[in-house]
Amino acid sequence: MTAGESNGADELIGTEAPRDPESALARLAGRHAAGYRSVGVMAYDIIREAILDGTLPPGHKLRQETLAELIGVSRLPVRSALIQLESDGLVEFHDRRGAVVKSLSSEQAREVYQLRILLETEALRHSMADMTDQRLARLRELGRTADAKQEGGDFVDARTAFYAELYDAARLPIQWELIEQLRLKVGRYMLGWRLVGDDTHHHSHDELTDAVAAGDVEQAVALLRHHLEGVRDGVLDMLEAESLAKAAPTRRRSRS
Repeated sequence: MTAGESNGADELIGTEAPRDPESALARLAGRHAAGYRSVGVMAYDIIREAILDGTLPPGHKLRQETLAELIGVSRLPVRSALIQLESDGLVEFHDRRGAVVKSLSSEQAREVYQLRILLETEALRHSMADMTDQRLARLRELGRTADAKQEGGDFVDARTAFYAELYDAARLPIQWELIEQLRLKVGRYMLGWRLVGDDTHHHSHDELTDAVAAGDVEQAVALLRHHLEGVRDGVLDMLEAESLAKAAPTRRRSRS
């Protein structure tokens, strides 16, 4: 199990979408205003973080003119950023609505996690067969870094680095690319939200790393499968709650 994903009994929490996403996005852009080699990278990072932390919620329409004005760039880098975010699985384009933050159906979430379980457990088996002391030390370091992070972009980056080392991405880049594509399919529902439970949550990286260090393949695979099934259930619960929340105004209007 990892710091970002835990068992089905855990509570799914995240940053609620602000009532004024444009003001929140402007503040986020202000924090990113310096230190970038290109405005394209800056626009991508700002929009990505706004999606991951809930500033721009699923279904939110992404108007290029508004984003460009808030970020302080032209429309071209915003357009490029949205195209990249589409390939990341965080944004989708519609003929009439333009770009929107991607939503996910329950059926799609189940399919993604079914494939993830198959691919990631097999990836772990292959990785453990060639585990080295150097990689193991790096894995422990990355796990502790991820545990120290909270929601948002930094947490996402830390967890991604942990998984990349766990699955030996440097040696098996195509396998890692497939895993990342599936992970990004669930977008903010997995990347920007954190599952937290009891105190054992804080040691979840260590638990998996200990199994890897001991060479106990079956235990490591069991832990990985358990946490993937747990976060799948958490994501499904959140999708159901969002669906009920969207349906509530319709029911109230029908009664009036």
